[in-house]
Amino acid sequence: MVYVTITIFTSSVIGQPATPKFESFQPTSTAHTPVLQPTQQFFPVQRNSLTLNDPYREQNLRLMQQGGMDIPGQPSINRQQQIAAVREVLREEAHERRDGASRPFQNSLRQFMQLNPDNFSITKAVYLAESAYDPNMPPYEQFEGAIKEWAALVKQTLKREGLNPANNTAINYAIQKLYRHTNTYYNSQTKKTYTIPPLRYDFEDMMGDKDWKKMFVSKLLQTKTGQCRSFPLFYLCVAEQLNTKAYLSLSPNHSFIQHFDSTGHRYNFECTNGNLVSQTWLAQSTFVNATALKNGTYLDTLSSKQLFAYCLSDLLLGYLMKIGYNNVSDQITKQILNIDSTNITALMTQANYNTYIFRDRLQEAGNPPPDAISNYPLLNAFYNNMQNAYKKVEQTGFQEMPPETYRKWLQSLELEKRKQQNKLEQERLENEIKKLKKIRPTFINRPKQ
Repeated sequence: MVYVTITIFTSSVIGQPATPKFESFQPTSTAHTPVLQPTQQFFPVQRNSLTLNDPYREQNLRLMQQGGMDIPGQPSINRQQQIAAVREVLREEAHERRDGASRPFQNSLRQFMQLNPDNFSITKAVYLAESAYDPNMPPYEQFEGAIKEWAALVKQTLKREGLNPANNTAINYAIQKLYRHTNTYYNSQTKKTYTIPPLRYDFEDMMGDKDWKKMFVSKLLQTKTGQCRSFPLFYLCVAEQLNTKAYLSLSPNHSFIQHFDSTGHRYNFECTNGNLVSQTWLAQSTFVNATALKNGTYLDTLSSKQLFAYCLSDLLLGYLMKIGYNNVSDQITKQILNIDSTNITALMTQANYNTYIFRDRLQEAGNPPPDAISNYPLLNAFYNNMQNAYKKVEQTGFQEMPPETYRKWLQSLELEKRKQQNKLEQERLENEIKKLKKIRPTFINRPKQ
């Protein structure tokens, strides 16, 4: 907390804090909002009827206005008044442009709010979050159709291996083969059999710093590559199409899949390399502290509401990446926290947004020293809001994993694959599958009418 306060008072540049992401939580850093270029339309000017078709007239008048020059055909006004008028128009144009960019996010938010957090389609929620950021996304039916093709591949695997298509453990086993084995898929329409290589981890821009679409399931569908954010969501989308149970679980900077067999044994599936890992190893290797474990912040299954809030937080992250902090981002943040008060992304965003507001009010008050804040009641209130927001983040047990540490952790997954403890986890699931292969299916999983 002390570091946060000191940074605020010593910073000479007032700007918006960096976008919160699981890989980086630096609420006191500043990221300048891009300068919006003025559009071709400016405030009306009087035209001479002989030069209405002059393509350069509007541009020339605009340059004259920006330079504070008198405009022919208009009354001469004070230069400062002209500059003030120009600035006001530029501000209005900036607001209009931001409003236009935020409209898809607001539309998606409205559709999110029409869903039931206790029973919703994860495929639909993923699409709503991604399509708001990417206007070139195909229609939802096409996105869902691609997921259904992968689900059809899993069904063929189940049939090929003689597994019950209604058994939860068998279905999860078959989905996991997408991540670690080459599979074959027969397309009944083309009458051809295709070889499908295993999904691969994309190490290039793995945090989406250069291209946020790198984090998308839609990108995974196109390239068959992803990372720890898109891989588990894709898994859940496929599982949804197969009417099976699987759960999202979180660790610092990371997410993975959990599922249970008929005895209640918990399996942790690491999507980044198609490996089953132990709960003990996850707790010891992923920056999870005792507070986070006690609160269920990490390594626990997300409830339906928590998963819904997680998808909604993807909408928020996309908004912050494209537009930044404003009243719309605050609106989305509050909606998330109304559903899940422990959502770490929303709590981080709230802390950053309160920091942004406090910095502005601090500057307006003339940047008084820290020990004088109490003399400014309104400023002191903003300061307390900021501090309380950071306390809420700390209470979750959140810990940041540095990017380089995360990269090394990914490499350690390959080493862990060879360790006996996780080998036993894999053998346990395979033994369950062997048992299931001996049991003839008694239930036919008919498609919904």
